[in-house]
Amino acid sequence: MSESSAHAPAHASRARQYLIIFLVLFLLTLIEVGVAYVQGHKAEVMVALFALAVVKAACVALFFMHLKWETRVLRATVVVPMCFPVLYALILISEGAWRRLAG
Repeated sequence: MSESSAHAPAHASRARQYLIIFLVLFLLTLIEVGVAYVQGHKAEVMVALFALAVVKAACVALFFMHLKWETRVLRATVVVPMCFPVLYALILISEGAWRRLAG
């Protein structure tokens, strides 16, 4: 068996996986566009868009940055620092909502 034929099933599997992730990201993008056009409460729309963005970022990090197959420690070195901007964004959003309600 040649070396190229030994790697063919793994390559086909990886290509299929990337295609699936692409379709998932495309579907999430379509959902984001749909949510952006919803005539509802702005806070709910913003929360939905924020959640969809976090899910898309997690998909990219897990599959395209290959974090899914890395050790727990290496994943933590990426995930923990990325939690801080998310936490900061949530604090800013909640402060803006509080100021709007109070004033």
